[in-house]
Amino acid sequence: MARGAEKRIAAVNAGKLKTLAYGFLVSNTVFLLIHFAISRSVHWRTLSAYCLTECIAAVLALQLRSMAHSGADLGQEGLTAYMFDIIYITWFVHITTSLISRHFWWVYAAIPLYACYAVYKKILLPFVFGGKSPLSFQRNSGVPSAAPTPTPEPQTSKRQAKQQARSNRGGRMQRG
Repeated sequence: MARGAEKRIAAVNAGKLKTLAYGFLVSNTVFLLIHFAISRSVHWRTLSAYCLTECIAAVLALQLRSMAHSGADLGQEGLTAYMFDIIYITWFVHITTSLISRHFWWVYAAIPLYACYAVYKKILLPFVFGGKSPLSFQRNSGVPSAAPTPTPEPQTSKRQAKQQARSNRGGRMQRG
């Protein structure tokens, strides 16, 4: 049974590695073809940004490849998914800066913005602020709420309500 799971993970990893190879081929071909063959004007900033972001994406791809060869599941959540996201953003930026506008380099701002959001949501909010948002205000007063909000009682089914009523009035007597 374990061998079947390993084979399935290996097949999925092979597909993901093939997608990485094709994605790098397409994005780099489009970028280099547009900038060097068609427009023939490459600014040094654009070329240096391309080289930097491509090196980062290549390092992440090599890390993913080594993880796949060691038997790790590339479909797992967490850092593996973030590595794929950064590679996909790199491909998007390279293709859109080539075809549409050089201002698409600003899409890279999504990465640190998401990192800040994740730190707030997964570290600051539960551990520093105790699970309560520091930005929560009462509706009418505009000041932070100090009084705890009453929690609604859980809804009970008809069967649970009958059992509760029966236990409150004495219910059945158990025979021993």
